[in-house]
Amino acid sequence: MMSELEEAGFLLQPHTSAGRIPTDKAFRYYVDHLAGAARIAFEDRSQIELHYSGRGRDLALLMRDTPKLLSILTRQAAMVMAPRLEAVELESVNFIRIRNHEVLAVFVATNGTVQNRLISTDRDHSQGELDRMANYLNESLGGRTLDEAREWIEAQLKEEHAQYDRFVRDALLLGGAIAGRTDLIEVYVEGSAQALEQPEFADPGKVRELLRALDDKTALLELLERSIREQGVMVSIGSENPRLAGFAVVAAPYIGGSKPLGSLAVLGPVRMDYERVIPLVEYTARALSKVFEL
Repeated sequence: MMSELEEAGFLLQPHTSAGRIPTDKAFRYYVDHLAGAARIAFEDRSQIELHYSGRGRDLALLMRDTPKLLSILTRQAAMVMAPRLEAVELESVNFIRIRNHEVLAVFVATNGTVQNRLISTDRDHSQGELDRMANYLNESLGGRTLDEAREWIEAQLKEEHAQYDRFVRDALLLGGAIAGRTDLIEVYVEGSAQALEQPEFADPGKVRELLRALDDKTALLELLERSIREQGVMVSIGSENPRLAGFAVVAAPYIGGSKPLGSLAVLGPVRMDYERVIPLVEYTARALSKVFEL
């Protein structure tokens, strides 16, 4: 039977004197067909709910604490993508004159996030003009995401009245300066010490591989964004992601209202306790989503 499993690609023998070990294909089959229904222990569920129960908490601090929580629960490295600015719904926009040809744009998201951006303008605007421009934009942009705001502004700039009404055009250009500029997406990573407790990382070479993987923010971000596109729990095993070969990643998106905002994940060895990690990641993502509904 072991010979048949090896021929089918489910087992491999690293070298002649070694025993056979499961391949990435074997773990994929286990996750897809053999792992039990996702369940989470009462103690774990209580700890997650307690972590997110406090109202009015600083969102930036909460995001940084999320991978710490996941790392403690799973004994693996964990990460979270900060909310994508483009997906956050706008509540209001304000413009503040700083000096000649410089305006501070302040926009407040419906989840309470506040972002400031300094904008250089071709024309010098009085504070009264800026207030009227903000009121004009707020009538149409309230409740839209930045992506939606960008599309609306681009469409309005093509309209004939925007070509001839200087006030409207200046307001749209200021709005476009907000919607058209996005900050780099932050990825918070925690738990390398917990991950190193796994037997796979007794080898110094494996330790270096782990640290390189956790430092490759681009590869991690690609996986987190992929879980957003798949709109559910995503499990990437070993060679399925060449940039993180040798590791397994369990990721799930969190949402605000009906829109995906970001994603969180656990990274560990391919020999991971998937039956425990998958429900923990999924439940934490749901708990974090509720924070953005408050």
